[in-house]
Amino acid sequence: MENKLFQKNNPNRQKLIKPIADLDINEEVYSVATDNAFIADNEFNIDAPAIAQKSTLKTSLKMSKRDVKNYIKDLKHLQDSLRTALKLELSTIPPYLCGLYTIKEGSNVEAAALIRSVVVEEMLHMVLVSNILNAITDPKTIKKGDKLFNVKDIIPNYPTPLPGGIVPEVPKGSPPFEVHLLKFSREALDEFSTIERPSDPKAPITKNFDSIGQFYEAIRYGLLRLNEEAKKKTKNGIFIGDPSRQITAEHYYGSGGKITKVVNYEDAEEAIGEIVGQGEGIDGTIATEQVLFGEDIEYAHYFKFQEICFGRMYSANDTNFQMPVKSIPTGKPFTVSWSSVYNMKANPKMKDYEKNPELLEKAKDFNRVYVQLLNGINDAVSGEPELLIKGITVMYELKYKALELLNIPLENGECAGPTFEYVAV
Repeated sequence: MENKLFQKNNPNRQKLIKPIADLDINEEVYSVATDNAFIADNEFNIDAPAIAQKSTLKTSLKMSKRDVKNYIKDLKHLQDSLRTALKLELSTIPPYLCGLYTIKEGSNVEAAALIRSVVVEEMLHMVLVSNILNAITDPKTIKKGDKLFNVKDIIPNYPTPLPGGIVPEVPKGSPPFEVHLLKFSREALDEFSTIERPSDPKAPITKNFDSIGQFYEAIRYGLLRLNEEAKKKTKNGIFIGDPSRQITAEHYYGSGGKITKVVNYEDAEEAIGEIVGQGEGIDGTIATEQVLFGEDIEYAHYFKFQEICFGRMYSANDTNFQMPVKSIPTGKPFTVSWSSVYNMKANPKMKDYEKNPELLEKAKDFNRVYVQLLNGINDAVSGEPELLIKGITVMYELKYKALELLNIPLENGECAGPTFEYVAV
């Protein structure tokens, strides 16, 4: 019997059941409807004769104006949304790295390992998104020397909203959610958990997406719908990209999940399942006797951050039968010290260091390495996949440049920190 709770090619890795549902497109999009269903205002006309044959019920499917199924308008919008997804994935890496780098050597060992594993997986997500984008990009539109994305354009300016129109729920009275660069702290872990928190699978999408998973659901629907339309004219649908621009397992080494070569819709869906499954994880409404937690199970970023928040690992006896936000780890405890950290200034900027030329130069040095890292990834996904490993190794140099900054004191007992800004290299 197929285990639908874990990924096909990575049997120890949880996957998300919703919103990336393993259902036929008609069942997913149309539910039960008739071919003459009339839907007004925030609703839309449905033409689903195949479904209508199954039922004579005249059922209206109410959807918001920002309905997931129709979010993607055309191929260009789909490609633009995938570039936004690249920016989205990148926007999470600097805050996670600030949390990791500000942990002092020898302390918070378990927490550091958990954050480090998340960072590696976010890098993988950038590659998977790039594979999907390359797969639906006509090689005839690519000029010699063209890159898949513009590094300068995808680097966020912190603090920043999550790209893609994603607005996570925050406590009543709080300002809209923004991502900040913070030292390792309870505040930072709350931010991390909010970034990765799954939405309520039963909640409709209204004005904005309220989770990363919902944004990727819209992309998945767009891929499916546009591909089905294109296949009426061409055998491969929208998947006409150059296979040589794909990153495969031979180009990637790391513990951060599985690389998926994307040449068709099924591959793209698998890649999106990997991204969302690693971030949000198992749908909290699934009641099952299957063990969802334990030492040998790789679970999602949200749950890893929950472990740090509670200072406990999940155990095989923990359940996830409620919403994920209510899942509390009860396993082996570990030490979390909020004081064994560098007291980094929040949201540091190069302009903050202008009165200290030596410090400013160190900040620029860090950012040069950061841009080199992104340039290396960009080169790899732009037709030189063998360069990916070289780009990833730059991460080691990035850490040492960050530590140089963290050891420079500022006023008020704070210290300098990495700014993750664009500089020309």
